[in-house]
Formats: sequence, structure tokens, C-alpha cells
Amino acid sequence: MEQNTPKFRLKLNLFDGIVLILALGAAAFLLWRTMKPAVPAQAGPAATSTVRYTVRFQRWIPGTSGIIQPGDQIADNIKNYEIGQVVSVQAVPSRMQVTDQESRRWVWAEMEGMEDVLVTIEAPCVVSDAAITVGGGYEVRAGSLGYFRGEGYMGSGPIVAVEEVQG
Repeated sequence: MEQNTPKFRLKLNLFDGIVLILALGAAAFLLWRTMKPAVPAQAGPAATSTVRYTVRFQRWIPGTSGIIQPGDQIADNIKNYEIGQVVSVQAVPSRMQVTDQESRRWVWAEMEGMEDVLVTIEAPCVVSDAAITVGGGYEVRAGSLGYFRGEGYMGSGPIVAVEEVQG
């Protein structure tokens, strides 16, 4: 009597083949990423300086700008970077763009019962070809929206002016 042992046969359907190819591709990609030599970051020459920039805190209740005092430390509310010290505070009427239905264009209009607060902040910075960086990682760019906090208050708004302080 002979023993009848079936030979090993691999039967794959289409779905099994696709899953097998994807798994092998993912493994090859991960192996390639771990074996690839690290590319050093190309950074331009960086210089240490001081930057003064102005943030427009938008739509505050009139009179509440008095809680912001020169000398307050300001921090980024998202990533917790210390981004400078308040130099000056100025309350201005709050404005927003609205559609003029008659002329069919955008116009600036003052908002009743609201004010914007222009806060000028000064901080030591690193100036490179790519950006001005304060607080170890916060990039100061005119026009960018920021979320800031101080002692007892928070505000958000665009950075409206950036200047490098000489001396």
C-alpha cells in the first residue's frame, strides 16, 4: 500500500493576488525608507536679530483692550511658543468687508459695538532665507492668521506689519 500524500498547490484568486502584491509593495517601501541615507537640511545662513510686528485682534468688546498692557508676555495658543513682549496697544474701530448691493462691489464698513486692538509685539528672532522665526519655532509672516494668549486674555487675528529692529 502506498501512502497518497497530495502535493502542495497554491491556488490564489484575484483578490488574494492583489492583497499579496500590496503587502509586498508596502514592505518594500518601508525597507527602502529605513535604508535610505538621511539628507541633511539645506538652510541658508541664519542671523539673530530683533523683530517688531503688529497683530490685529479682531472684534473685541469696546473697553476690553485695557487688559492688554505693555510688558505682557504673549504666547502662541496652538503650539505654546513664547513669541514676544507687548510694546504698545491701540484700540481702533472694527472694520469688515461687506457687499455693496447697489454698486456690486466689496467695501469696508465699521462694525457697531466692536473694536479691533492693534498689539505691537517685540521679540528676539532668527532671520533666515525662508522665514523670520521667534520663540524657537513660530514663523512671523505678514498676513498670516495667529491665535495668541496673554495673562488673562486670548485673541486671534492677522499679523498686519513686520519690521526688523536695527540696533
